[in-house]
Amino acid sequence: MTGSPVTPPPDVIAALDQVDDLVRRFAEHADEAVQEAVVGLLRAVDVLHRGALGRLRAFLDDRSLLDEAVADPHVGLLFELYEAQEEDDERSRAEAAVERIRAAVEARGGRIEVVVAEGGVVNVRLLAADDGDSASTAALRALVEDALRAELPEFATMDLAPSSAPSKPEDTQRGLIPVSSVTVGSGGGPLRSGCGSGGGGCSGCR
Repeated sequence: MTGSPVTPPPDVIAALDQVDDLVRRFAEHADEAVQEAVVGLLRAVDVLHRGALGRLRAFLDDRSLLDEAVADPHVGLLFELYEAQEEDDERSRAEAAVERIRAAVEARGGRIEVVVAEGGVVNVRLLAADDGDSASTAALRALVEDALRAELPEFATMDLAPSSAPSKPEDTQRGLIPVSSVTVGSGGGPLRSGCGSGGGGCSGCR
């Protein structure tokens, strides 16, 4: 980002803490269906917002308004959270395409997540209901490829990541709203990215 946003007001910091706490509590929920529903909600919100913020940043930058905009604590915080200036739009569109057919994949007993999308090649982790059934896997693969082809004009091919189960809900914060990736510096200093976990779970740690 071209400038460091000022420290958010106390009510915004409190809201960040609340979101982090709620995500953690849902990730620890005993019902896996509840965990997955919350992750799906966060992922959908992220897809909806991330592309728009990236385009907004470009609009402001073209008009030399970006520094002024990110000086506002609310605007600066959103850009920092979503890292809109660094987000790969190709991956965002791949994730949006997958989100549109996720229900159909899950209705067939499958699970899916985008691992990488670059240069027209999309790498996904796809788990069929019966991982040993090549026909089932092929049907799901065709469904996903059709969705990617419709969303990405540059789409060339889809590669499958190792056929292990997609990440558990508590491990899927990569690509979601990385609230904990933004902390306030001591003494009211500027925001900085990186949750400090070193685990690569948030976009600030990638």
